[in-house]
Amino acid sequence: MMKTPTGRVALTALLIFPLLTGCTTVDASYLPDTDPTPNAAAPVPIEGDTDGDGELSEFEKQVLARNAPRDITLHDGTVVVVTPGQPLPQQVIDQIVADAAPGAAQAQTDDEFAPMAGIRSIREVASSYADEIGRTVVIVYWGFGAWGTVSSVDESSGIELAGTSDQDAMVAAATDWAESHDAYVVVVE
Repeated sequence: MMKTPTGRVALTALLIFPLLTGCTTVDASYLPDTDPTPNAAAPVPIEGDTDGDGELSEFEKQVLARNAPRDITLHDGTVVVVTPGQPLPQQVIDQIVADAAPGAAQAQTDDEFAPMAGIRSIREVASSYADEIGRTVVIVYWGFGAWGTVSSVDESSGIELAGTSDQDAMVAAATDWAESHDAYVVVVE
């Protein structure tokens, strides 16, 4: 073996020269791979992960649950799917109307206490369906000599439009409110 500085230079040149000229005596498996295939698969995005951290926060879970389609079981046992953001299926509307009609009839009587009991009944119907559907329900009804509304939310923050004899105007006002509050409107005639 050479121990002189000239010998080391010569040995280094012999080892580097083949690499510079494209010839190699080194095993190709030690060279870096130029193929663009990734070593690990890209993470799969999680539905509802709005902040992209790869986990669902409690808030993100609540939003997913709120926007998930829901099965509503009608009185006859039929199951109807309600998809948030889509109009209510007619079968659900018909059942809400049927359930709220007795309260609406009470709201039209001259009895001293019946109209208020009717409104409470309509609110109970609206609240019951709101719980099942996951959205506010606004019921337009005739009572106290005018068209009014009852919603499933409490009186302090809900919609309580009243005082018009024009059904179309009341339905339009309730619909405007419902569209800006992600709610459903049902008319009891």
